[in-house]
Amino acid sequence: MSGFVEKPEPVQVPGLTHLHTGKVRDLYRNEAGDLVMVASDRISAYDWVLPTEIPDKGRVLTRLSLWWFDQLADLVPNHVISTELPPGAPADWAGRTLICKSLRMVEVECVAR
Repeated sequence: MSGFVEKPEPVQVPGLTHLHTGKVRDLYRNEAGDLVMVASDRISAYDWVLPTEIPDKGRVLTRLSLWWFDQLADLVPNHVISTELPPGAPADWAGRTLICKSLRMVEVECVAR
């Protein structure tokens, strides 16, 4: 069992279609068919999203992801197209947004602690 203490309402942005609200990221599709991933400041523990947020967590997660994509670029291609803010998106999405290719996902999860 997993879930939200209180599931957030998706942000409505012209030109973006909301697809999914995950534990930490929100997923949209733009008019070009690319995916727009927005990392939030939400905290999840044991598959539950807690009511408290960590300020700028989404920006840190996005920067960490981009760092790893850069480190592995010579070995593994990735899905990132851009980090530009979509037109009409809220200013607080800056630094936490990835525009990505829509690819078939291979479902693998690895947790390193």
